[in-house]
Amino acid sequence: MGSVTKHVLMQLIIILLAIIVLAVLFFVGIFIGYVILGKGQSSDAFNPDTWNHILDFIN
Repeated sequence: MGSVTKHVLMQLIIILLAIIVLAVLFFVGIFIGYVILGKGQSSDAFNPDTWNHILDFIN
């Protein structure tokens, strides 16, 4: 492998890792906001019916 190929591969790994970290933080934020701050039940935090109800207020 050339140095350019290694550099591109390293950049792709960093970007992929950043996307994974952001996705995890997004779901942790949803959980904290719904369960801890919103006093909801943890079983409802990722329930599609709950989010459809919330999105009905936006639309």
